[in-house]
Amino acid sequence: MADGESIRETFLRFFERHDHLRIPGASVVPAGDPTLLFVNSGMAPLKKYFTGERTPPASDLCNVQGCIRTKDIDDVGDRHHITYFEMLGSWSIGGYFKERAVELAYELLTGDLGLDPRRLYVTVFGGDERLGLPADEESALAWERVGVPRDRIVGLPASDNFWGPAGESGPCGPCTEVFLDTGEEFGPAYVPGGEFDTTRRYIEIWNAGVFMQFDKGLDGVLRPLPFTSVDTGSGLERMELALNGLDSVYDTGLLAPVVRSVQDVMGEGGEVLHHHRVIADHLRAAVAIMSDGVRPGNEGRGYVPRRLIRKCVTLAMGRHQDRFDVAPIVEAVVGSLGPVYPHFAASRSAVLAAIERERDEFGVTVRRGLDRLDKVIAGHDVISGTDAFDLFATYGLPVEITRDLAAAQGATLDLAEFDAALRRHKVLSRGVTDSADRRLRTDDVLPVAVRGRTTFLGYDTLSSEGTVLTLFAGGTTVDQVEAGTEADMIVDRTPFYGEGGGQVGDRGVVEGLGEVTGTVVHDSGGFLHRVSVRSGVLRVGDVVSLTVDAASRAETAANHTATHLLNAALRTVLGPHVRQAGSLVEPQRLRFDFTHPRPLIADELVAVERLVNDWVLADASREVEVMDPSSAKASGALSLEGEDYGQDSVRVLSFGAFSKELCGGTHVDRTSQIGSFRVVSEQSVASGVRRIVAVTRRRAVEYSLEQASSLSEVAATLRTPAKDVVPAARRLVEAAKGPKPAAAATVSGGFETVVNEVPVMLAPAEGTVAALRNEARREAEKRGRVVVLWSGSTLVVSVPGSLSGRLRADEVLKTATARLGGGGGGNAALAQGGLTSVPTRESLVEVLGEAVAP
Repeated sequence: MADGESIRETFLRFFERHDHLRIPGASVVPAGDPTLLFVNSGMAPLKKYFTGERTPPASDLCNVQGCIRTKDIDDVGDRHHITYFEMLGSWSIGGYFKERAVELAYELLTGDLGLDPRRLYVTVFGGDERLGLPADEESALAWERVGVPRDRIVGLPASDNFWGPAGESGPCGPCTEVFLDTGEEFGPAYVPGGEFDTTRRYIEIWNAGVFMQFDKGLDGVLRPLPFTSVDTGSGLERMELALNGLDSVYDTGLLAPVVRSVQDVMGEGGEVLHHHRVIADHLRAAVAIMSDGVRPGNEGRGYVPRRLIRKCVTLAMGRHQDRFDVAPIVEAVVGSLGPVYPHFAASRSAVLAAIERERDEFGVTVRRGLDRLDKVIAGHDVISGTDAFDLFATYGLPVEITRDLAAAQGATLDLAEFDAALRRHKVLSRGVTDSADRRLRTDDVLPVAVRGRTTFLGYDTLSSEGTVLTLFAGGTTVDQVEAGTEADMIVDRTPFYGEGGGQVGDRGVVEGLGEVTGTVVHDSGGFLHRVSVRSGVLRVGDVVSLTVDAASRAETAANHTATHLLNAALRTVLGPHVRQAGSLVEPQRLRFDFTHPRPLIADELVAVERLVNDWVLADASREVEVMDPSSAKASGALSLEGEDYGQDSVRVLSFGAFSKELCGGTHVDRTSQIGSFRVVSEQSVASGVRRIVAVTRRRAVEYSLEQASSLSEVAATLRTPAKDVVPAARRLVEAAKGPKPAAAATVSGGFETVVNEVPVMLAPAEGTVAALRNEARREAEKRGRVVVLWSGSTLVVSVPGSLSGRLRADEVLKTATARLGGGGGGNAALAQGGLTSVPTRESLVEVLGEAVAP
């Protein structure tokens, strides 16, 4: 049988043999592409090659790319839909076109991969009157020439066989796909002229060619591109299904071990059920996403792993797995993909910890949601869409889970009503914008004729002239705009920094014409200046004078440099595990998100703040080196995961020996220009991610003065010197609380024995954990015995000083949890934990027998 590794190599070596350059796959987190949450195709990381914005290393390329596709997430669990998959891809950019692409596809499939040509069907673009395009007869004839009979060449509409554009405009074209006939047990055979079943019997195994030959303008008109390209993609999992004659991708060596681990955890061996496949798929995808640095959250990319994990937890708890053990499943995923993608194995521990946190935090909510669902279902044949939406919005219960659990009890769900409620919620959440008033988005793909890159001059000057390349107003590109108009302008040269790397864009003026209220970078490489035209007429082709707001830039630069120093200080104080997880740099403040498993204690926060200020006072100068990305990272420069720093060269920014990062932002010349640095707040923003908000320069001084003023008021109120405010406040709080009742544990039925010459007392007890600890410690020292107390499933072990040479309390606890389940910790003298089940005197004697070996 062909396994994943052999298929990967067969594919890549075939195209290398045909003069394609093998290139590495990218992270599933897109670099510098705001149009995507995740890379969803092999072409996505290479998109700028196809638009001509970047030059590829060779015209013909091939690779294997990890992809995340959530569009078909509700279909996951069937024969061939999965969320994370590996895409085998080949490309020709301005090179060969349809005929050669078809020749290569057929040779690989029927030659090197050995598929039976009698089982292959192909689809081509069947034409579209609305687009004004005829059927793609050129591709159909190419397939006939290589040997595919005409009755197995199927013409399909644009919805199936015309790709793109990615936005409202841009490159697009027809495509041709290869399908595998999986046999009559999955449905009737295709009859020419009849329906072609692409969901059961005929499974797509390769999009053998997206033929990008048109450029769709914002006016909707298709125009020829200056060069044509070919983009192909084949899912590795589906190809293994095809080559090995399997019924499902979940039977492949890539997924079957993960499915088996789910069955083992669920205690449901034997037949593979739908929920086994869904859990295997979703946790596999979550591990893939999180191995590239994303953590579960409520927004953006973080919401995808959160959604996947929560659905798994809901499926498991709905089947009475209240303590859903994800560790073996994560281990199976890493075991499958780790040998090919080392970063899966390297991040295993951090990913598992984050998934377990998400499971534990969500488990309480989903339990309430499932209990609520039971009440909603009781006595009803139909569950209203409003109730289903309430379960989704309040408890995070996915609608498909509600549907399936209702069906298991003989009830149906009003999905139409649910969809209506969800649409209303989305409209209320985001509002509605008139398309005529909307601004140009960075992901709007501009027609080739109006694209243009911008040269950034702002590292060296705050004023320059630039030629207007593009104007966008009223929902489309225009030749000119008049006073009173809001427009978006791209120029060939600018001193304005375009928002990126967490730094906001510059503001300023277009001399004699109006204000620039913000600057962002368009995907084409042009800087979009948000212009409010106050007087005159702004035209494409005009040479305009641009001036940046100097005061705002200076404040922003100080905050950006302070962010770098903060990053270095956190890694120094907390450890090298700290990684940047996002930032915002603006004139008023800086915000820095970073990975850390717990809140910072007061001493740590003070140490970080003091260290940054020490570096500010060091007056270190800014040093900038431009080098290729690999050399930059080899030099030890820090970089933000997923950030696009440029293809050929990057800026490495250093301040003294303490800060060195890849960064394209603007910064102070010397650290002393930051003036002062003060932390305003530190809080959690997601599981394992913390956020610090801080201020610099004048705002830091104002913050310090406000704090000093508040301290003076408190000191005056307490009638105590400022230096004594804290102890005085504590005394006041303690006095307000009144006397504390002493907490004590109640011990009953104590049993004393000797285990391997060590005296021991075991007893059940009642009381708080603190009371059990105090009682165990007191009894151990008083009696000179090891004392073991338990209350329900809580276990406390104390070893007196006189026996410290014979055993440790934490080792006894470790032995107990190994035998009886659970977890906990402590030290040599005292340890506590929670067991999976309530212990007995007999079981604890056996535990001590192991722990106190002679």
